[in-house]
Amino acid sequence: MAQKILVVDDEPATLKLVVGLLSAKNYDVVQAVDGLEALRMIQAESPDLVVLDVMMPEINGYDVCYQLHFNKEYETIPVILLTKRDKEIDSRIGQRANIDYVPKPIDSNLLLLKVSELLRA
Repeated sequence: MAQKILVVDDEPATLKLVVGLLSAKNYDVVQAVDGLEALRMIQAESPDLVVLDVMMPEINGYDVCYQLHFNKEYETIPVILLTKRDKEIDSRIGQRANIDYVPKPIDSNLLLLKVSELLRA
């Protein structure tokens, strides 16, 4: 059974790129366009990994991570944050295990490497 990845981004081009990259590697990919939808999808789909934009409407990526961190059912789901802010990870989530980041514009090889590493861990 393929590992399930939730991809969350409000930019259609980025969403399409990331979904395409992961689908081509035979991951089961589901998607959301904002943080609120992401939280609903996490409950409904129980993904093995979340690839999450930081700056989004409704609920931003930091707040999604914060909510996952304080929910025993979801606290171990690894997260890759997509950010235009190079290495600027909010301190309240930066200490949480299983959180990594990929800067935008996205380096496809780097993203696939991090996905592979987190799903192996």
